[in-house]
Parts: sequence; C-alpha cells; structure tokens
Amino acid sequence: MNNMETWLSTFGVIFAIIDPFGYVPIFLSLTSKDSEATRAKMVRKACFTAFLVLTLSTFLGQQVLRFFGISIPALQISGGLILLVIGFEMMNILPGVHKLSQKEESEAEKKEDISIVPLAIPMLSGPASIATVIVLSSQAQSLSDYPVIVSSILITLLITYFVLRSSTRLIRFIGVTGLNVMTRIMGLLLCAIAIQTVIDGYLAINDL
Repeated sequence: MNNMETWLSTFGVIFAIIDPFGYVPIFLSLTSKDSEATRAKMVRKACFTAFLVLTLSTFLGQQVLRFFGISIPALQISGGLILLVIGFEMMNILPGVHKLSQKEESEAEKKEDISIVPLAIPMLSGPASIATVIVLSSQAQSLSDYPVIVSSILITLLITYFVLRSSTRLIRFIGVTGLNVMTRIMGLLLCAIAIQTVIDGYLAINDL
C-alpha cells in the first residue's frame, strides 16, 4: 500500500472505534445543565486527555505487553473479537450495551466536570481504542509509521471535538435517526476491520 492508503486505513480504524457521533446523545444528557462555554471547556480537556492516553499507548503498549508475556497475535485476536462485539452492538445485531452503565451515568450526572472521567476515560480512550492503537503500532514496519498512527488519533479527536462542540446543532440538523444511521455504518466498517484483525492474528501465529 502507498502512504495515503496506509493513512486512510489507519484513520478509518481509529475513527470507527472512537465513533464520535455515537457519543452525541450521551454527552448532551450528561451536560444538560451546563452552559455552552462549560461544555466547550470539558470537550477540549477530554479530547486532549484522550490524545495523550492513546499516543502513550501507541509508543509504550508493546512494552507493557512484553512485561506481561502477551504476544501481539494474542492481542490482535482478542482485540479483533472485542471490535466485532462492539460493531455488532453498533448495528443492533446484539442486545445493546450502553457505553456507560446506569450507575456510571448517574455518577457522571452528579459530577461538575466529566471531562476526564467518564468522557476521556473510558469513553473516548477506552480498552477497545487502546487495544486498537497497540495492534496498529505492532504492525508498523518502521518508526516512520508511527506518525501515521498519531496523526490519525489527532485528526479523529479534532473531529470529535467539533462534533461534540456542535452536538446541540447536530441533533437539530440530522436528528437522532440520522445519528443512528451513521452509527450503523460505522458498525459495519468496524466488523470488517475486526474480522481482518482476527485473520491477521491467526496468520501471525502460524508464522511464529
């Protein structure tokens, strides 16, 4: 693949797993009593925190795996299965599992600032997205591939920032139905990515 194809495939994976449009309804619910200025501040802090978490995972994730004796193929297969379940949920093939439990939502509604928890962690940079960037970094052929991953994270979170900042207008413009359609499209893409990740992990085991 050429550089543009590599970047597009990497960006597609990261954008699909973070799924900024899927967080619009829950973000509006958690910040219903906050002003636009407060929302903007929380979104900015959340996206910056998520960027730090995912970037550190990109560079340090493999060292953590080696410390615990976890192979990259094992992470690829387990990560692919996690992505597959999430993709099924996004397409409503499996019973829906809320991105936050009712208890977490209740606690979040009482917090004055939800930017770090739960918005940045575990919503924007949760186990699935962390596993995804580690898998992507494990497939890097050289250090020059790392900027591709980091730039994909950065652009995805910049889009997330503008999507959540415009969440009120977005809901008015495309409605909940429009958001659901976009989420299902992302879910379909995520399922295809998940299957490919599992296949790559299986092939890597055979090559060991």
